[in-house]
Amino acid sequence: MNGGGKIKRHSILALLLLLGVVVLPAGDVNAAESNLTSSTTGNTSAAYTKASASTTVNYTYHEYVPYKVRVKVSYLKPYRVKVKKAIRTYYYRKGKYRVRYTYAYTYVTRYKKTYRWVTETRYRKVTRVGYAELSDYLKETDNCQVSDEEISSLSSNLTSGCNSTYDKAVRIFNWVRDSIDYSFYYNTRKGAVGTLHSGSANCCDHTHLLVALARAAGIPARYMHGNCVFRSGNTYGHVWGQLYVNGRWYDADATSFSNSLGTVNNWDRSSAFIKGVYAELPF
Repeated sequence: MNGGGKIKRHSILALLLLLGVVVLPAGDVNAAESNLTSSTTGNTSAAYTKASASTTVNYTYHEYVPYKVRVKVSYLKPYRVKVKKAIRTYYYRKGKYRVRYTYAYTYVTRYKKTYRWVTETRYRKVTRVGYAELSDYLKETDNCQVSDEEISSLSSNLTSGCNSTYDKAVRIFNWVRDSIDYSFYYNTRKGAVGTLHSGSANCCDHTHLLVALARAAGIPARYMHGNCVFRSGNTYGHVWGQLYVNGRWYDADATSFSNSLGTVNNWDRSSAFIKGVYAELPF
């Protein structure tokens, strides 16, 4: 070494190891940052929601709270009116027909506009914050029969050979999407087991089966309820699932072949109004 000469390569390596410094290429740093999303609550345009790293997750949702109000409303009030009615008859006299009138009285119903005070139920939007343990999203419920032999066996078969939790979630989602037809009716009728037997379901029962299979595979899963604008332009109340994989909640709407895990195409995710987030669907 001469004067301020060069330090040997192995000396530099030893120094870095001693200091515990790890150098990442710029591309890896950018990639890591691009995978992070800000914690999203309520309405979100993201395909998933980032959750807390702890076992407790919180979320913000909106619901309508009823309240009473007195309002003045108009209505048509019926009343009875006595009406004189002429009755024309003919009679023959002195070689010609003549007219005779008699009169009768009858009552008819008529209406007049009037007002009255009534009590109406109205709703105001309230923002609430909920908290739940991740373990709550693995439990069995009446319509999410996680421990049912058919559910657990199917879940095990679907996820066999998967190398990651994400792969398991994709397998389960794709099977429900591709195997269960959509049929329209309101609220829950079949539950997870009934949906598996029938092969068709509405959004509630689609989600019951999806959530049950995911929970049976050890993947936390929950129910989402909201008002959604579909591709037709119509707005409907809708239920879909979310699966918790690697610290994120992925949207899982298996009612349309156009959807995939984390991606919703049959309705507008960005404009959806979230009404509730549930470990157990209440309807």
